[in-house]
Amino acid sequence: WFGTDDLGRDQITRVIYGARASLAAGVISVGIAMGVGVPLGLAAGYLGGWLDALIGRITDAMLACPYLILAIALAAFLGPSLGNAMIAIGVATTPVYIRLTRGQVLSVKVEEYVEAARAVGNPRWRIAIVHILPNILPSLLVQATLSIAAALIAEASLSFLGLGTQPPEAAWGNMLATARSYVDQSVWMSIFPGLAIMIVVLGFNFLGDGLRDVLDPRVGGGVGDVAT
Repeated sequence: WFGTDDLGRDQITRVIYGARASLAAGVISVGIAMGVGVPLGLAAGYLGGWLDALIGRITDAMLACPYLILAIALAAFLGPSLGNAMIAIGVATTPVYIRLTRGQVLSVKVEEYVEAARAVGNPRWRIAIVHILPNILPSLLVQATLSIAAALIAEASLSFLGLGTQPPEAAWGNMLATARSYVDQSVWMSIFPGLAIMIVVLGFNFLGDGLRDVLDPRVGGGVGDVAT
């Protein structure tokens, strides 16, 4: 249905099979970013002091470098492979979660229920994990869905440059890289992988917008309204 590539391989099979690498790269890289960024942001926002200053300066230094450039540099340093591309994208995304988590913690830790938990003698680690973290999770989940869409584009870019999934394994990015040489004769080779990237990224962006409307009552939704 999607034609064949330069070696006669079925395009629709490769587009479907390539979804595995692209989606895995998006989900795993965002998981890496959250696994590193959320604890650091939680510690920086709740503990403050010299730890907040140190984490803040490191985060500022990483954000000073453009996201995709940092991912390309890390992937080139680690070596071309899908696993290294996931690590590179995850590390490049981590500062976003550090800043988001820190900002949310700063606004939540002054709430009355946190003060009450501190007054009854809860240790700081328990207050951070039990009372603060669950109340900032909605914002983190919304950001995660949007980050998966950005990570999909980053993985496709790395594969297009030869730093991600390596042939003969199928991924949408390296399929586009192959199609680049045949765009005049076989335009379908570039249309369908590009459409797959566009549809999936658009879907994750819509999912993020929907989650924000549901989980953030200030936007006009709220879990209670949806349940009603």
